[in-house]
Amino acid sequence: MPGLRGIDTTQVEISDLKNIFTNHMKINRRLEQLPNGIKTITETDDDDLRESIVTHVALMVTRLEEGRNPQVIIQSPTLDLLFDRYDEIETNVEITNRGVQVIQTSSNRDVVALLQQHAAEVSDMSE
Repeated sequence: MPGLRGIDTTQVEISDLKNIFTNHMKINRRLEQLPNGIKTITETDDDDLRESIVTHVALMVTRLEEGRNPQVIIQSPTLDLLFDRYDEIETNVEITNRGVQVIQTSSNRDVVALLQQHAAEVSDMSE
């Protein structure tokens, strides 16, 4: 899947994305829009897929905190905008029994709107 490659993406990142896209029907994702951001819970009963989801989230949160946009060919323009404002985003990740919960907030209304838009895009893709 050449569309999963980007700037300095690792083989692990590409493999996780491929597993997530290929098995998206096994994913249960819930999105809650918060006044200052989003809360998502992404879970699966498939152990291998769960590992890919958790690893993907962890690596993307690290990239966001470091401002290292992967520029994956298929990524949404919204993600580019979030990487431009990475220092205005607070992220809390919690591992669940079947996946991961992510809460992202910002005090900037424009960033909140971007967080909500991107989370909705990811939810649409998982469906």
